[in-house]
Amino acid sequence: MQDVIDRTETAKEAARRLAAPMLRKGFAPTGLHEYTSASGESLYWRIRAEHPTEPKWIRPMMQDEAGAYVLGEPPAPEAGKPLYRLHVLAQTHADVVVIVTEGEGKADMLERIGCTATTSGSASSAEGADWTPLRGRRVLIWPDNDDAGAKYAQAVAAKLQGIAAEVRIIDVATLKLPPKGDAVEWLEAHPKATATNVLALAVVSVVAPPAPVVDALPLLPIPQALERARAMLLPPSEGTDVLYPLESLGPLADAARELADGAQVSPAMAGQSLLAGVALLAQGVANVRTLSGNTAPLSLYALTVANSGDGKDTADRPALRPVHDTQREEGKRYADDLAAFEDAKASRKKGDPSPQHPGPSPYRITADLTIEGMRRSFAEGIAAQGIFSTEAGAVLAGHAMTPEQRTKTAANLCGLWDRGHLSVVRAGGGRTERYGVRLSAHLMIQPAALGDVLGDEVLSGIGFWPRFLLAWPMPLAPRTFRPWRPENSPVILRYWADCKRLLSRPMPDDCDGLPVIELDHQATERMAAFFESMEREGRQGALRDVQPFALRATEQACRIAGVLACFAGHDVIDERAAACGAALAAHSLDNWQSALSGKADPTPGWALALYRWLVERVGWVALKDIPRIGPANLRSAERRNTAIDLLDAAGLVDFDGGSVKAGGVDHASR
Repeated sequence: MQDVIDRTETAKEAARRLAAPMLRKGFAPTGLHEYTSASGESLYWRIRAEHPTEPKWIRPMMQDEAGAYVLGEPPAPEAGKPLYRLHVLAQTHADVVVIVTEGEGKADMLERIGCTATTSGSASSAEGADWTPLRGRRVLIWPDNDDAGAKYAQAVAAKLQGIAAEVRIIDVATLKLPPKGDAVEWLEAHPKATATNVLALAVVSVVAPPAPVVDALPLLPIPQALERARAMLLPPSEGTDVLYPLESLGPLADAARELADGAQVSPAMAGQSLLAGVALLAQGVANVRTLSGNTAPLSLYALTVANSGDGKDTADRPALRPVHDTQREEGKRYADDLAAFEDAKASRKKGDPSPQHPGPSPYRITADLTIEGMRRSFAEGIAAQGIFSTEAGAVLAGHAMTPEQRTKTAANLCGLWDRGHLSVVRAGGGRTERYGVRLSAHLMIQPAALGDVLGDEVLSGIGFWPRFLLAWPMPLAPRTFRPWRPENSPVILRYWADCKRLLSRPMPDDCDGLPVIELDHQATERMAAFFESMEREGRQGALRDVQPFALRATEQACRIAGVLACFAGHDVIDERAAACGAALAAHSLDNWQSALSGKADPTPGWALALYRWLVERVGWVALKDIPRIGPANLRSAERRNTAIDLLDAAGLVDFDGGSVKAGGVDHASR
């Protein structure tokens, strides 16, 4: 297997290469904006660089026939140049207000607070753009505070005559902006502004051309249709501005700080990656005595939610480098030993001693969450393994987490976390009982890929998510290019060396007999205070809405403290490690409380579950059959009707008498 793979130049790298002559003149890159088709395909990019005293430098970039990035843009279609973020417009309902700005950066800023925004580009671009994607839409134009901005607003409004259902122009004179001030400056002056605040701004004029509103949703392939439905039904998914307690990582703090600064990822992303990576190793070295007196695995489950491009893979690779390097070496050796064993077995003659099997496969990391996958992995492999994925949307949307399989999968994962016990009854007969195994996990996922799993009643009922440490950092701000290689960092090299020390420890077949890391007296007092706080706040105080998470937080804190102690080479948890564990568990609680705060109303989750179920069926389904054969959480007619009403209001279903089907789905395109 090749260790080195030719890497294709990314758009960001190409933009920097093409802008190099200007960068050498003192220009700084300030933006790279991607124009897409309605289905999400890249059409071209705009490179933007600025200089303290020179005019802005803005150039288009595209890929030529050979796939190389060059300056220029493809010929404009006869209808005109495409609008910015066409794929977003295609996925939003016709009733959602679209904000038109003068420039891509302003549209991006508005998108970050939950608005749907687009632009044709510069102040002189309105005439040459194709505005038909806004047919039947309600449009709000946000001009810059200058003459050019006013002319752009009027030009856009004129182009939308007979196309849009409604056109309004924000009265920038009421916004107290400086001359040439724009949406970005207003948002910076109002950091807590929401989409609701923006849509309530005063308007200077209203243009209402006689165009009908288009009620029917555009047909989309199933994945895009489901993503659109989620965006329409569920509350906006945003990160929390709660600071990640980097110092509470103890012996991992320096490495996490270096990873966050060097790779330009959020501290939460760096911290979760390192903590989960070390738990993968520590769980095969020791167990921990929790405050309750029970012995628990040092396994941790982590869930990190971050936007595409916010560094999931960038953080994961350095965190797991020692594991992958060891797997590569041990895997090759194991393959050779297994081949030799098979050869010896095939050539063995009667009376010869049986050849010795090389033992379990050495692989620690898997991406298979299915019950059968876990059964085989632990039946054939070592006792301590991990599920690590930087694209966990595929994991949570896969077979293991379909409505039919969720309960079984979650129950097995809970059993592994609790006791290190895997119990599988196979459909074809036979039973697997494996004791003393360990599983850690780090699932990294984009908000849009979460679907309805966070609010799933089945998963909540069996305590699945309370076993996960959640980090949901705010999206990254625009970054500047800064070269960094982890192998050149003394701090990361020390982290790798400590990981290799744990990797060199022999792996037992049964981890239940591993040494137990104990809480010392001061650590016990610290954990007891944390336990009482969680009991008080979880049962009667501010954490009642996340009570299952609060009541499990003390065990999480003990496990985290045990992992940190193990990594540091200690066999006792002191007060400092206990405080670190409590702080990290509390940070996860804050994130869970923020993530679940908009899910008190279960109706959107029911509606999304029903829509997903309908999408899987081509054609009409009788309404009366849904309580009998529909999703398990919609077996009551009352819930079915509530979900149907919400889907109907959103335009996501079509009716034919007593039957219903999913709307806006192109089943021929998968």
